[in-house]
Amino acid sequence: MNMRDCVFGAALAACLAACGGGVIQRVDELPPPPPGQAFLQIRCEPNDVAVHVDDRYAGQLDGYRQGVLRVAPGKHRLTLRKPGHYPWHGEFMAGDQATVIDARLVAKP
Repeated sequence: MNMRDCVFGAALAACLAACGGGVIQRVDELPPPPPGQAFLQIRCEPNDVAVHVDDRYAGQLDGYRQGVLRVAPGKHRLTLRKPGHYPWHGEFMAGDQATVIDARLVAKP
């Protein structure tokens, strides 16, 4: 083994340690939700909308990483609002897989 191989091996080991032991996770998939919870991913245009789940304000969508909210499993109502736009209303069933909602708010004339 030459010096270059040793340096490469040390650099690789340091990189793997910094990356969480070399665990690779797909960034386009959500991990499973914690027990007793479910994930709702909202993709909306525009994305700076107010999110209401079961008539309760949950925050601004653009404040959630990848538009992902934790919700209780079961049936829920979803409303997305933005001034100058018609609200978007829908229902979803949250379970052990992430629920994805694609929405588009229409601007008022």
